[in-house]
Amino acid sequence: MPRTLAILAVFVLAGCESTLEEPPPAIFDLSGTWELNTEASDAAPDLQEIRRLEDRDVLRGRQRDAEASSIFVTEDFPVLDTRRMTIEQDARSMGIQYADGTYRDISWGERERGFWTIRAGWREGALVIDSRRNLTRGRETMRLERGGRRLRVDVSVETGGRDVHSVRVFDRR
Repeated sequence: MPRTLAILAVFVLAGCESTLEEPPPAIFDLSGTWELNTEASDAAPDLQEIRRLEDRDVLRGRQRDAEASSIFVTEDFPVLDTRRMTIEQDARSMGIQYADGTYRDISWGERERGFWTIRAGWREGALVIDSRRNLTRGRETMRLERGGRRLRVDVSVETGGRDVHSVRVFDRR
């Protein structure tokens, strides 16, 4: 019986993963410059604290894969650390220029980018960007609020080390 439930769960989860829609809904336009609302946002991840906790977990045998780390999370998911971003969006993709000069191109559908497999599309009125690399899984959910003047980005990154969950809120300029 448990095996049957496990197989059923795999099929259900696989079905959920493929429900991203593309192209973008006409009313979902992220184009423009977005400034971080620090009062409404979580703080950027503390990379030194992540490293300290992961090192401790490796030594105690709680983290099996010492290479599965969240220490590079702000490099792989720059929205976690930026104070400003400028987005250009069209029917096929969007480009994001972050305050530190990092540029990220996101195409709708599934694409390979470096070591990452990235799927981007819409679910329930939000842009969902799923990223996968080995044991690391990330999801960014972008939702417009306040008539399109506010952008809420929920970020969840799961690794073999410390997981990162954060909400970043940006106001359109």
